[in-house]
Amino acid sequence: RYGRVSVRRQSIMMRLSLLVATALVGNAAAYGPAGVVARPSSRLASSRVSGIEMKKKLKENTVRDVVLIDDLADLGKKGEIVTVKKAYFRNYLLPYGIAEEATPELLAQAEEQRKQREAEELAALKGCQEQAATIESVCGSSAITIMHRAGPDGKLFGTVTSSEVADLVEERTGVKVDKKNVKMPAIGEAGSYIVAMKLHPKVEVTINLVVVGQE
Repeated sequence: RYGRVSVRRQSIMMRLSLLVATALVGNAAAYGPAGVVARPSSRLASSRVSGIEMKKKLKENTVRDVVLIDDLADLGKKGEIVTVKKAYFRNYLLPYGIAEEATPELLAQAEEQRKQREAEELAALKGCQEQAATIESVCGSSAITIMHRAGPDGKLFGTVTSSEVADLVEERTGVKVDKKNVKMPAIGEAGSYIVAMKLHPKVEVTINLVVVGQE
């Protein structure tokens, strides 16, 4: 009798030991070294995918040199070499024919265009400087006088316009000035006025304009 009880106890103890061992093995699988929880394999796979996508986005946002085929505000002029993001080039500049990849051939063409553009800009600047010198030589020592209908008090009938001044300067000096580039105050009565003429972004000349009232 006592032998049968002992055997049963041993059987129960073995079962308990087996359950404890199974539990320990499960815990070991869930935890890594030093009690760190092990990540599920699905989460690791997701992390790898996220890393690949991030690298792809970074690659798309890296920059590249391109040659502008046409002028584009806030970016540059035709023939210039600019640096843009690859995505911007691929999705906008290239499909619309605004820029092309900066190949050695295009870089050489762009350099030639740059030299030609600089030569033209220099020639235009020199021409405007010569025109300014002509205006100063004719009008610098004496004022330009313009007659305009006015009342007894000197108040003009109407105002002196930039078009009138431009025509007068061309008549006196032979230099044609765009009326849009004539900067002058509102002239509503006889008197002396300073008028500025912008012949070039870097060239400006001033004259003394005398308005004489004529009844």
